[in-house]
Amino acid sequence: MCSNSPFSAGNSEAGYALFAVLLISMIIMVISTAIAISVHERVRLAGEIRDRTDAYLKCHSAMNQMIYDVLTSTFTPTGLNVHGENGRSEFINLYGDPITVSEDVTVRLRDVSGMISPLFHPGYIRMLMTYVSKDTKKGNSFVDCLLDWQDRDDLKHLNGAESYEYRVAGSPYGPRNFYVQVPEEIMLVKGFEPGMFDKIKDDLAYWGTGTINFLTMSDRLLRAILRNDSVVDRIIAMRKNGVLTEKAFKDLTGIPSTERYIFGPSGWVRIEVTAKVGKAKDTLQAVIVKRETRDSPFMVTQWRS
Repeated sequence: MCSNSPFSAGNSEAGYALFAVLLISMIIMVISTAIAISVHERVRLAGEIRDRTDAYLKCHSAMNQMIYDVLTSTFTPTGLNVHGENGRSEFINLYGDPITVSEDVTVRLRDVSGMISPLFHPGYIRMLMTYVSKDTKKGNSFVDCLLDWQDRDDLKHLNGAESYEYRVAGSPYGPRNFYVQVPEEIMLVKGFEPGMFDKIKDDLAYWGTGTINFLTMSDRLLRAILRNDSVVDRIIAMRKNGVLTEKAFKDLTGIPSTERYIFGPSGWVRIEVTAKVGKAKDTLQAVIVKRETRDSPFMVTQWRS
């Protein structure tokens, strides 16, 4: 009599075979999935590298074009007239309004005299910080601390800080006792709040002529210095309509032209180019001085990438 027990030799071998097939299938699936993930990651990385390269090339190409446009243009009270090959002129503002060069590239140009420097304009930095923070004490304290940071003595200004105050605050450093080297250095000055620099950096320049051009100041900087919103609104409207001149500004504010206050671009132009391709972003910033030297038709005083 034959036995059909489930534990017979034939059924046992069939069970082992099925298990082996399932195990091999699982291993093949794992390997295939790993290969697919690896290929997908490589394609993603290749795409990112391509986008970064495209952004880099577009950024530098736009910068070269803008330098050429600045050098071959003529100044107006608030910007540049760029002369095209067909004889037509295109206006480019020097007060920081964004200019769309292409779908992926945006450019901002600033007349450096329409900005303020920690070297030349600590009083205007106080006004800007007061306007942004809505706190007069913060502006006064920062400027006194900035003066102590740059002077070589140990005599503290009224709201300032010398080496002793930094030690008491537990700071690992003290004042430089020399001029700041880059605008970002003001973040090290005692009492400077984190996050404030990002709010004011677009109006800060490190180097320039030391002059002030109100016609090319940003909306925010004009409001901080003039402290008259109705007058600033009229100035911005006139500038947008292309009719803002030295006389018009003087009639509105009573501020005369002096050696310090000029009413035309200084020849120092900050160019900031931003290119975005996919998730990649490249930014290039330069300060071009439209002044011929023995070796070059212009000077570059700053280049950041």
